[in-house]
Amino acid sequence: MDDLQPAVQASLAALGADTLDLLRRSDLLHSLVRRQLMEQATVELTPPDELVQKALINHCRQEQLNDEAALNSWLEERSLNRKELLHQLSLPLKLSKLSLDWFGVQAEARFLQRKEALDQATYSLLRVKDSGMAHELYLQLEAGEANFESLAKDHSEGPEKSSSGLVGPASLMRAHPRLRTALRTATPGVVLEPMLIEQWWVVTRLEERHEASFDDAMRQRMAEELLQNWLQMQTISVMKSFSNLGK
Repeated sequence: MDDLQPAVQASLAALGADTLDLLRRSDLLHSLVRRQLMEQATVELTPPDELVQKALINHCRQEQLNDEAALNSWLEERSLNRKELLHQLSLPLKLSKLSLDWFGVQAEARFLQRKEALDQATYSLLRVKDSGMAHELYLQLEAGEANFESLAKDHSEGPEKSSSGLVGPASLMRAHPRLRTALRTATPGVVLEPMLIEQWWVVTRLEERHEASFDDAMRQRMAEELLQNWLQMQTISVMKSFSNLGK
């Protein structure tokens, strides 16, 4: 992994102090530095033509460019040519390859570090402010006299009311710490007794755990996270070298 900062600093310095100061004051310098780092890091990579063409097709579909004339008009409006567009579309493909080349061996360690946040769960939940109501609803669920969906729809006072009480699949890291602790040790299908969380009485039931696994897709995801972290640190470092502009 070469030190790319000198090359990026040189390319930016060639723009001149006035231009750099304008970019800084317009809050555009950070994005330019990051882009230059990505360009330098991937300069030796060439993605397969079929992947680039697929990216072009997806781009045209997203922008609703239904024919060659529409694409040419889109390019003209942005002062781009086709080669430059293909270069832009190839960059994510290059970064995907680069992330595995540089950080693939560290991906599993990253996964283990992040597994708690990557694991997901689906659970049912309803919340009310009245303790008596919460315990009554709990007893109905426990006795099988009502289902969670109807009770949440009729009685819940939180946003889960609109989804009939069903939450997820989602990371438990997004849940309140007390709810997260309860669901981590819960048995799927068992209704938990009402618990007081801030001003709410909460009744919940774990439906299913979704354990994250370290497969090829997860390796790619973790490697890309590590690459993004590296890019952020490098960008900050280059930005600091221009911190005296305009002062």
